[in-house]
Amino acid sequence: MSLVGQSARGLADANQLDLVCAVASMRTGALLDEIEPNDERERLEGLAATLPELFATIDPGCLERLAQRLGGEGEARSFSEILLLSDKHLHLIQPLTQRKGVALLAVCSATSSIGLALSAIRAQVAILEGE
Repeated sequence: MSLVGQSARGLADANQLDLVCAVASMRTGALLDEIEPNDERERLEGLAATLPELFATIDPGCLERLAQRLGGEGEARSFSEILLLSDKHLHLIQPLTQRKGVALLAVCSATSSIGLALSAIRAQVAILEGE
């Protein structure tokens, strides 16, 4: 598993999450981390494959306009993550601000705490972006 996945798993395990992470191209939908073939890789590949369609169909200013309508203030006037829920999994997409066109993806069980999952992925972004 990639360094990102290992770091996230260590953080996630401490919080009782089964969170797996990888970095992916938002343009091509390809995983940029090397992960061994397994169920976790398949889930991340499936999520990564949605990125080109998801981000190609969204007007770049759409999320910012939605954030403003919902009361976004200050410098962060746009949404940080995209959270997708299914009956079995929680999927998180976090575009990286310092690597244009790249996002950190995370997948965990739908029974996991959304707050803990968001905290874990934000911690990973801080590590990746050197904050």
